[in-house]
This record gives sequence, structure tokens and C-alpha cells, in this order.
Amino acid sequence: MDTPPPIWGLPYHLVTLLIPFLILSVQVMVMYATLPYPLFLIMIGLMVAYILPPAGKESVIPIGIALGIPWWYMALSIAMIDIETCLFMVLNFELAYKIPYLGNLLMKITDKTRIFFTAHTWLVGLNFAAVVLMVMVPVLGSGGVRGSIAGKLLGMKNYLVFLAVLTGTLIGCFGIALASDAILNNLCANGMLPPDISALVCNGG
Repeated sequence: MDTPPPIWGLPYHLVTLLIPFLILSVQVMVMYATLPYPLFLIMIGLMVAYILPPAGKESVIPIGIALGIPWWYMALSIAMIDIETCLFMVLNFELAYKIPYLGNLLMKITDKTRIFFTAHTWLVGLNFAAVVLMVMVPVLGSGGVRGSIAGKLLGMKNYLVFLAVLTGTLIGCFGIALASDAILNNLCANGMLPPDISALVCNGG
């Protein structure tokens, strides 16, 4: 395989490795500038928890909202993690499997994704929609990494994999966030939470 040409005078693979981390760095700086420091620390902790299994968007998003982070901010922040990890995978797919430790982890995820498709053959023919559904619905999979692997296993082009993950994570994250915010507001408004928990999560409505 020919080595891709340099980008901006830098080796191609160096640029593709850096792009997701640069976007993540910008995201963290924006969060630092726009969130009160205690909420910033909570947000960082929830993002790390989301990246490391077994936490998923169905758990970290409601927790963040309950702790005072606006529902839309929480949804967008977690969706960005899926977007960044998807970018890393589609831009560095073969290279990622050669990275120590990460490569072994990706192989395990790949094997589990193959088994998942074997058990859910109806998804295989859906291609784009299958990846959207896997990323959108937590019980069918989660995140940009597994969504990217699923897209590759289905033979999709990189830009379609990215668009499918983008679509799935935005629908999933904002859907979970809206539902969580509505449920929390209802519980607070009707005094259905124990006093100690209500004092923690219901301040400010």
C-alpha cells in the first residue's frame, strides 16, 4: 500500500491521529470556559466514565442532568465523545489495531460485534440504518468505536460510517437527555424524591 501524501507538511498518519484529540481539546476548553468549575469537573468525570466500560449514555446523561448540567449541554458533550472516537477509528482504522493494548481491546470489540450481527441477522442488510440504530439505542451497542467497527464490517465507506454514527449519537443522546430532564422535573415538581436527594438534584427546578 502506498504511503498517503503529507498533510500541511506533516506525515499523513500523524495528522489523522491528532485531529480527534485536537477536537477533544477544543471541547474541553469550551467546557472549562462555559461551566462553573465544580460542574466542569463533574462533566470531565462523566466523559471518562462514558469512554471506559461499562457506563453508557443511558447512565451518564441522566446522572449529569441530575447533578445540575443542562440537558442539552449534557447530550451534546456525550455525543461529541462518540463523534471524536468515530473520527479516530475511520481515519486510523488499520493503524488503531496495531497500537499496544488498544489493538487487543479493539479485536475483542470486533469479535463481539461479529457475534452480535450473527445473532441479529436482520440488521446486516440495513447497513447505514443498522449503524444508526446500534449507536442510538444503548441496548444494541454504544459509542463511536463499536459503531465504526460495525460500519466497517458492513463494508460501508468512511464518510457513511461517520454520518451514521453522527446521526445515531445525536438522536440517542438528545432523546435520552430530553426524557431524563422531563422525568426529573416531574419528580421534583411532585415531591416524589426523598428530601436529601431532592435537595441535591431539584435546586433550580
